Amino acid sequence: MAPRLPLVTIVGRQNVGKSTLFNALIKEKKAIVDPLPGLTRDVLSFDVQFRSVSFTLSDTPGLDIPGGAELSESILANARSHLARSSVIIHLLESPAPESFDHDLTDYLRKLSVPVIAAVNKMDGEKDLENMPNFFETGYLDIIPISALNRLNLPLLLDKIVELLPEKKTSIVTPDLSIAIVGRPNSGKSTLLNSFLGYERAVVSDIPGTTRDSIDEYFSFENRVIRVIDTAGIRKKSRINEDVEYYSLTRTIDSIKKCDVVIHLLDAVMGITENDKKISDEIIRAKKPIIIAANKWDLVEKDHRTFDQFREKIIFNYYRAEDFPIISISAKSRQRIHKILTTAMDLKEKALKKISTPELNRIIERLQKTGTNAQLGQTIKVLYATPIKSIPPRFKFFVNREELFRKDVIRYFEKALQKELGLEGIPVMIEIEGRKKRPQAARKSGKNPRR
Repeated sequence: MAPRLPLVTIVGRQNVGKSTLFNALIKEKKAIVDPLPGLTRDVLSFDVQFRSVSFTLSDTPGLDIPGGAELSESILANARSHLARSSVIIHLLESPAPESFDHDLTDYLRKLSVPVIAAVNKMDGEKDLENMPNFFETGYLDIIPISALNRLNLPLLLDKIVELLPEKKTSIVTPDLSIAIVGRPNSGKSTLLNSFLGYERAVVSDIPGTTRDSIDEYFSFENRVIRVIDTAGIRKKSRINEDVEYYSLTRTIDSIKKCDVVIHLLDAVMGITENDKKISDEIIRAKKPIIIAANKWDLVEKDHRTFDQFREKIIFNYYRAEDFPIISISAKSRQRIHKILTTAMDLKEKALKKISTPELNRIIERLQKTGTNAQLGQTIKVLYATPIKSIPPRFKFFVNREELFRKDVIRYFEKALQKELGLEGIPVMIEIEGRKKRPQAARKSGKNPRR
């Protein structure tokens, strides 16, 4: 396991403001906030530093889920397992008074032998503070009135957390590699996250859309700390008709932008779909290295040619897939999990590669002389090329006639540079700029208009 910080967990009924408090304390809009009860299904975590002390803050689902509700057993088991591992628990109550479940939860938390901070949310004015005596019937002696929305008394709450932490760690672990797992609903993303970690961290279900937020977790692999993000399944945009799904998509795209490598998980039984192609395009637009992982490979009938035929079919249906490693896996049985991680580490190293301008132009010159397109170096010319400072590296081509650099010509250079520079698996991005034309009057007079 990766070295971890002390765990501080927010717990309470549905809709008492746990996600709003979580976002307020981490100073980011990480958890989706919505009046819809039962929105949070997984445990969300984020590393926080306050007064030079670091800890991991977690947001949990509301524990008053009705017994027969969708996924209730899995959600509750996951949340309770997380509570048992916590160093400090924040029991969030809600003005004007505790409800019967608040008393049940108080009794449950006392049995855990973990320090508990009682906080009453939605104390937005003096009138609300008059309700404070109602909460002493829970048996808590020290209760903090707060407003997560208006950030009232949050420094006081953080001071109390730091005071109760059993160990005061002063630094936040920086991962050596950040991976985001993306794909369609039900492709197996949460199962893959659990396989990486070696325990049931995320709720897994056959119900599409089980994961709504992006879940971060850390683990160790070959003496390196790896951060892995399980994201919500990406549907076709035409099917996104709820605010919750819109915010899930926003969080997923944000996770892609923040990671080093993206694992695009396909369902091997279904193959690559139109939605999968759009997902890959989104990853390429974010300029991220990609591993295409064909999950549920254990369910595919196969012989010694099956994988090669599967790979050829993916590339035939989506030509950009040829640029990236394609690996068959089973997240459930942990088949080729090791290969996924070693490939991801290799891709990060490639993405950090520095390419010099002279080296790039030597390659371009050679390609124009030996290229398969007869017009290269003649009608179609790259006059000069330069790397753009970015990770992964991008390239700018200054060319004779911009309109001649059609999609097929740019594609030729993308593939050639990928091979020549050892950037297999890295999206090669090329910007084209044509030669600047001088104004008509200046050309006639032979004068340089810039002088």
